[in-house]
Amino acid sequence: MATIISYGSQALIPLDPLNDVTTIAGIIGAGAGLATAQVNITPANPASFSSRVELNGSFSVTALADSQFYVLIRRAGVDIYRSFFRFTTITDIQLNVQWVDGPYLGIHNYELVIQNDSILPIRLFGPISFTAAAIGGEGVI
Repeated sequence: MATIISYGSQALIPLDPLNDVTTIAGIIGAGAGLATAQVNITPANPASFSSRVELNGSFSVTALADSQFYVLIRRAGVDIYRSFFRFTTITDIQLNVQWVDGPYLGIHNYELVIQNDSILPIRLFGPISFTAAAIGGEGVI
């Protein structure tokens, strides 16, 4: 039976969801950390020995024509997920990312990041959310 071992989340919910939460400069490589989450896969819990971490992120973006950027998920500052987005028209869209990680026992810090890959600015607006759920137990992996 699957068991929730640890759960971490962060949400940024502005009072007016149509206002910019942040703007990424029109510089290639410019980026921003959107949210963080932490899980503790403890050896004291027998379910931890067959565990995985499910990561889910969501945010809204306004992208100009010919803009492109990466969405990343990092564990301890190392990229474990990278997805490339390119828009050929002005676009307002909500993006959702999902990834499953198989880390070792211990405390793990995850970060949802957006990184510009064009000279056009990117506007982000809320809500922004990011969750990490460590799930373990019989039959999980």
